Amino acid sequence: MYFLFIGIGILIFALISILLVRHIIQRKVLKKSNELIDNSGVSELVELNINGTKQYIFIEGKDKEESVILFLHGGPGQPLPFGVSSRGVYPKITENFIAVYYDQRGAGKSYQSDIPLDTMNINQFVEDTNEIVDYLRERFNQDKIYLACMSWGSIIGMKYVDRYPEKINTYFGISQFVSNAKTQKLSTKWLIEITEDKKMKEDIASFGNPPYSIENEEKYSKYISKYSGDNYSDETTSKVNILSYLKPMLYSPDYTLKDIYKVVYSGAKFSLFKSKVLQKEIQHEVDLQEEVKIVKVPVYLFQGVHDKLTNYDLTEAFFNELKVHGEKEFIPLEKSAHYPNKEDFKIFIDKMIEVSR
Repeated sequence: MYFLFIGIGILIFALISILLVRHIIQRKVLKKSNELIDNSGVSELVELNINGTKQYIFIEGKDKEESVILFLHGGPGQPLPFGVSSRGVYPKITENFIAVYYDQRGAGKSYQSDIPLDTMNINQFVEDTNEIVDYLRERFNQDKIYLACMSWGSIIGMKYVDRYPEKINTYFGISQFVSNAKTQKLSTKWLIEITEDKKMKEDIASFGNPPYSIENEEKYSKYISKYSGDNYSDETTSKVNILSYLKPMLYSPDYTLKDIYKVVYSGAKFSLFKSKVLQKEIQHEVDLQEEVKIVKVPVYLFQGVHDKLTNYDLTEAFFNELKVHGEKEFIPLEKSAHYPNKEDFKIFIDKMIEVSR
């Protein structure tokens, strides 16, 4: 019993220490935000009613006269990176844009248990984005804004610029999604070519034709990860620490502990498992190569050369076929797979700034 009490005491002490560190860092983040505001900038959490649901954006910028850029995070269901917890996280973006970070329907701070499942579909996400874009255009008196999208967010983003090009200045896509079935076909071929694992080859042969079932999808994803098709490393490049995506959320003054739970469990479960129509669309139906042939905005795509989750070769082929109005550029991220490392992430940010000038 004595050791039980000691263990409980240590656990309580550790928890209090974590919460104390969280509180101290939150105060520092808020202090910097207040400095932005005092110097005529903006640093503000905004609650909006978007098509019948309560959703949140965070707006941050040094200069209210700068161009607005809206970020659509990966996921779905987990707003990492570029979610509402991004207060103070990307100072270089804040220096050059009015940055808007958005927890999408069902994700993070925008998750509520009463969101109707029938609203969890791609078209609804596109229309939600349209409401956010219109709010930003009106608030900051800008006819067009910039749009930056990652992975899952790039499905919404590409469909958005296809539907509402008149509202967007330029589209930036990183880890651009094209088609799950086509990606699986190409990435499975890659796995077979590089592996000498007989059991793995037998497993892959049993998967059938893409898109794979949920069970086979899990095995396929593990094999992709085993061979660094999601998170690349070599002798000179370290893997991206995925936990680093969670760190801003832990210290965000805009996230309660309940909001953190939504990110890691309830919101993620809702979007990834309960929202079966949405998952069916993503896994079986979306094919941007067939759906989007021309967009009337400039397009810049950034793709990890080693990316097998949103297959590099497929994204490059999509880009080459895509007709745009204005500039288009495909930027290979040489040392990254699906998750860009620090150096390649810097290329992404620097290019956005360069284009906006």
